[in-house]
Amino acid sequence: MRMSSRLIGTAFMVMTLGSGLGAATVPQLRPTLAIVDFETTPAGSILPPPHLGSALAGLMLDRLVASGQYRVLDGRWVKIGRGADGRMNLDAVREYAESAGVDYLVLGSMTQFSAENRGRTYGGGFVVPLLAGVRRQKVELIVGITVRVVDVRSGEVATTATSQGMSDRRRLKIGALGLFSRGGGGGFANESTESRDAQLSEAVQRAVATAAQGIVNAAARLRGQG
Repeated sequence: MRMSSRLIGTAFMVMTLGSGLGAATVPQLRPTLAIVDFETTPAGSILPPPHLGSALAGLMLDRLVASGQYRVLDGRWVKIGRGADGRMNLDAVREYAESAGVDYLVLGSMTQFSAENRGRTYGGGFVVPLLAGVRRQKVELIVGITVRVVDVRSGEVATTATSQGMSDRRRLKIGALGLFSRGGGGGFANESTESRDAQLSEAVQRAVATAAQGIVNAAARLRGQG
């Protein structure tokens, strides 16, 4: 009788440990996201470059995949896109997303795209025969974005992230006069033709990195809602 009770106790412990180990090894399901090209409707006088919305979505996809917190689908793969007028057909989006097993849509929009020039000019007289003036200029490029993570089934906004990325460049412009000309001559500057593109890339990368981190931080909560 004592032996049988001991065997029963041992079997119970083995079953308990086995079930605990099994529960511990079951991986938590990651929410599935699909990322749609960002809206880049200009909010100011400066027009953003074409295809910037697609570039923003691509950078966001890269960040979220690298985090390992989500299963990430490219919105173009599941046929989530925009019409000729730039708007999405929400009914079609929901249908495609659900059929692909998507839990959440990542929708982004540009809230700011601006450039500001600040400068000071020195000289401008004829103290130095060859130097008409020196202008120091600081150019700031700012990109702001807002990202929403929307539940495909209910349309509920599960989380949002807002960020701003800035890049600046300092430039030195020097106006030159010819030796035999009193009316002014040509000019030169140490500007690079690739400087503006590099500045835009930096601002966009910074804005996306901050917004993506906000979405990554919400991953545990979204797993609980899925």
